[in-house]
Amino acid sequence: MIAKKFKIPKKYIELILKKGESFDSKLFVVRFWENKIGFPRFRIIVSTKFAKKAVDRNRVRRQVYEALRLIIKEKPSLKPLDMILIPKKQILSKEFKEIYKITEELVTKI
Repeated sequence: MIAKKFKIPKKYIELILKKGESFDSKLFVVRFWENKIGFPRFRIIVSTKFAKKAVDRNRVRRQVYEALRLIIKEKPSLKPLDMILIPKKQILSKEFKEIYKITEELVTKI
């Protein structure tokens, strides 16, 4: 899990989903908004439409947060963005290494 300071507070999620910029990647739909804090913040949203079993949804959430934790640790000079990642179903068949690689490309590209 990432540190609490790197998570977007719930009160900002709706604003980012409505007014933030958006794009699709291989495994995620991404919504982002520039913040004035000076470091990036993230949130993963996995709905019941994604997978019926909570076990699957929670596993994906944990894997993505772990990938983000490692990325933040390696590259502390990321852009100050609030980023919401919404995984696509293809992520269920991916291994952690692939998830990490794609997430790293995504976070550093923006």
